[in-house]
Amino acid sequence: MRRDNESIGRGSKVVHLLDRYIGIPVVWFLGLLGKIKKNKQPFSNIKKIAILKINAIGDTVLLSAAIKDLREKYRDAKLTIFVGETNYEIATILPDVNETIKLPIKNPLRTIIDIRKRGRYDLWIDFGPWPRLNALITYFAIADYKIGFNTNGQYRHYIYDASVKHNSVIHECFNYKNLLKLVGVEGANFPSLLVEAHNEAETDKKITLHLFPGGSKSYLKEWPETNWVMIIRYFIGKGFKIYLTGAKGDRQRALSLKEMIERNKDVFVVAGEYTLKQTATLLEKSRLVITVNTGVMHIASALKCNVISLQGPTSAKRWGPLNINSISVNSNLPCSPCLNLGFEYGCDNNKCMASISVATVIDAANKLLLTRE
Repeated sequence: MRRDNESIGRGSKVVHLLDRYIGIPVVWFLGLLGKIKKNKQPFSNIKKIAILKINAIGDTVLLSAAIKDLREKYRDAKLTIFVGETNYEIATILPDVNETIKLPIKNPLRTIIDIRKRGRYDLWIDFGPWPRLNALITYFAIADYKIGFNTNGQYRHYIYDASVKHNSVIHECFNYKNLLKLVGVEGANFPSLLVEAHNEAETDKKITLHLFPGGSKSYLKEWPETNWVMIIRYFIGKGFKIYLTGAKGDRQRALSLKEMIERNKDVFVVAGEYTLKQTATLLEKSRLVITVNTGVMHIASALKCNVISLQGPTSAKRWGPLNINSISVNSNLPCSPCLNLGFEYGCDNNKCMASISVATVIDAANKLLLTRE
């Protein structure tokens, strides 16, 4: 299983510098050129729809709600989603999608050529809120009507035939839904994924812990290892089996954490061994999932798992789990949360995560275990 946002990282300074100082003038010029060359009319008779979402596992999961809304409006349309390498696997288990295409995002020219070879679409929807690369890809796509976000300070909306303001105070799932209002789509769906149903008895003694956030500066969303050790000891004492998930690069840390546990025969490290689909299946079979804010959290939420999410720099209102079987445990520091788009960290230490107590997490977990449907 790979980490979120490796291709176009939210926290990468190099990506942001190139994206801003090269991307902004290029997008502005192309947008101006497009408006000179044509005057688009409102769309009609939608039969082929393209969705662009080139990174972010968690965001792709959230997008499933908007896709469901879109499908209910255009039941007979062919719906194609274009993704990057990092979110391709999760995109393959999104409901209501007819075709999933992986783009070579690290090679923009190849990406543009591949998209143009796909032919014309009636409607093109860019769900990326900030990268200018999305806008450039959208410009060169062949489509009758193109929509995307007008995000404050990002200067990327010139490309689209219509745009909507990206809202920094609502959940990202509802930003996606607001974008679809431009094409007459409104719905009440929540995120969901296609995972095989399990035997109810299999969940009784499994608790999955996801310790490792993805992306640049991921350490700012980590919870101290000593806290995880106390959580594991507590639930082993209650007779649970503990599963530790993560990417290949997380495996050694997960194994080292296991060694800190005296009775560790009931601790299973699957980090680096399970694919994303296998991880999703494990989550779906778990009695409880405790996780930092990352793609796995959104997967667990979409699968209607019992979820405890640990929020430090991230806002639960913007990025938290949406299912009713979830509890977000927030930092009580006045500077928290500090993230909106996912890269605007306010400091270089994770004191907000360290401020979340073990007792608070255990209390929240026991509430979900007692009220399990």
